Amino acid sequence: MKILRRNIGLLIAILNCAMWLAHGTEVKVFPGINVDINEYKTFEWLAPRVVTKVGVVEDHPANPVLKEAVGRQLVQRGLSEVASDADLQIQAYVLTESVPQLEAFIMGSLVYQPGDYAMVGASMVTVGRYNKMGTLYVNLIDRRAKKSAWFGMATEGLPNGTMKPEEVRSKLEKAASAMFKKYPIKKK
Repeated sequence: MKILRRNIGLLIAILNCAMWLAHGTEVKVFPGINVDINEYKTFEWLAPRVVTKVGVVEDHPANPVLKEAVGRQLVQRGLSEVASDADLQIQAYVLTESVPQLEAFIMGSLVYQPGDYAMVGASMVTVGRYNKMGTLYVNLIDRRAKKSAWFGMATEGLPNGTMKPEEVRSKLEKAASAMFKKYPIKKK
């Protein structure tokens, strides 16, 4: 019976690993509302940011690779990079760590009673989430309208402090490629 339990546990572990490996890159995209993505012909970069254990880093060594990987995807879809006054501004983030994020802090209503305040309604609630480590976020912002035209997220175990430069390049290329497979304009 002990051997059977051990083998079942091993089988479950192997299946979980296989499912994880088969899953690959998780991608989610959010097109802008009432946006015709075909209208955009040029793009320019806002400073890419990498979120690490020490905070947001704007001059991270992965930034040139990030710009190259995402820029290549945009060029393959007919857009041209310009220095300024582009149709789209590219905002990109890479998370190298799991980062807690406070979404809201909700309190019940405070009511003044002579000499004191009293809590009425719900108790305090903190709403938060963890941003998943290894996620690439790309926001294509309509420069004139100042709103998102297209937003994508790809999770692919992206750069951390222990990766070699070729691993960083490979991971960013794979994440950008997976994300832009869901872009409305196909490669040319």
